[in-house]
Amino acid sequence: MIELQEALRPTARRAGVLPRVLKSKSTWVAAASLCAAGAAAYYYARKIEPKKYKLETVRVITGDGNAWRGREGNGKGSRSEERIERKLFRILHLSDLHLAKPESDKIDFIRKITDADFDLIVLTGDVFEDHSGLEYAERLLSRRPRLGAYAVLGNHDYYDYTMFNKIVGRMIRKFRHPKEKRDVTPFVEALQMGGFDVLRNESRCLKEHGLHIVGIDYPGIDEYELQRLAAQAPEHHLKLCLFHMPKRLHYITNARMHLALGGHTHGGQVRIPGVGPLITDSELGRHEASGLIRKGDTAFHISRGLGADPRSNIRFFCPPAATIIEVHHQMPRSV
Repeated sequence: MIELQEALRPTARRAGVLPRVLKSKSTWVAAASLCAAGAAAYYYARKIEPKKYKLETVRVITGDGNAWRGREGNGKGSRSEERIERKLFRILHLSDLHLAKPESDKIDFIRKITDADFDLIVLTGDVFEDHSGLEYAERLLSRRPRLGAYAVLGNHDYYDYTMFNKIVGRMIRKFRHPKEKRDVTPFVEALQMGGFDVLRNESRCLKEHGLHIVGIDYPGIDEYELQRLAAQAPEHHLKLCLFHMPKRLHYITNARMHLALGGHTHGGQVRIPGVGPLITDSELGRHEASGLIRKGDTAFHISRGLGADPRSNIRFFCPPAATIIEVHHQMPRSV
């Protein structure tokens, strides 16, 4: 009996620890602090960071990989050189606006940054969240860029997602999208009225400016069709590809595009310091969720975007952004 009592004493002592902990003032202070910190973080991620719009600048060199082109030797053991010209294109990359009423800060930011000198302004999909966003399309461009404005559509332009699609669909693929696509004609027409040329698996060649643009419509394009569109580019022209979803990017690389601009990932929206984004919703790795990356001879820029579905527009260490891309395209000086 004595041995049994001795054996039960540690259990009794442990059983008495919990009530003492719960009665401790420091425990309640710590719990309250933790709850307050969580509430503050959620408020920041939901109400503050999604409106901290940023304008960033990146630079990229495309075309001939060498700054100089070697010619035949002069017979004295040296090589003469032919200078290669770098042609500058200044591009404003917008993506993932998810336009829906009410919009104010986002539209003001876009109008401010588009009131500057650009060669191109491009918009890479998920322009609209629903039809209430149509009224903003004509207000996106404060002025026309020198070589025009171009857009492609994304999955949110084609689908009216429910929360069931967004939550259950991530676990069960067949529920990822609604059964029916919506008619995007009103979206296309609104963008055209606003000054954008909407490319739906088609190309535009600006021969006098040394630029060839290919736009990939959602959900994608046949690889051989993409190669056909890319092959229409005259020699030495900058070949620019616009797409929304980072999927089958090797198609773009195989088509020998110099530069490709896309979105969809939102940069992951929630990024953990030292870890990166929790998800990328694409074939990209965490370190590739946004910014400049290279695959083969193609440079890609993946935008963090300026918006998200209003029901899930949470950002943490991943502020929304538009990007100025300064492209230095190398070509023979004679071109």
